[in-house]
Amino acid sequence: AAAPTAKAPAAAPAAAPAAGGAVKTFKLSDIGEGIAEVQLTEWFVKEGDVVKEMDNLCAVESDKASVELTSPYSGKVVKLYHKVQDTVKVGSPLVDIAHGSAPTAPA
Repeated sequence: AAAPTAKAPAAAPAAAPAAGGAVKTFKLSDIGEGIAEVQLTEWFVKEGDVVKEMDNLCAVESDKASVELTSPYSGKVVKLYHKVQDTVKVGSPLVDIAHGSAPTAPA
């Protein structure tokens, strides 16, 4: 009966991919009206923040509209690609969010 418990430590490495390779890049999607680029007007998050799906990430403005973009993922913000007032083209990365790291941060 003691033999199965010897295999228990093998489960520990399974947690490693969650911390290491689970970063998702959120790109500026087409917000319609044939708009090819927008100006980033405000960040609501900073690197290191923990976000939930649908949290506001940033505000962008085109010549036709101002839009607040929400997170498609839950996790920890690990990289912001642009600064406020930057011009961002559709399809460009906005933010990297690491999945699986949220539980390590205090809520």
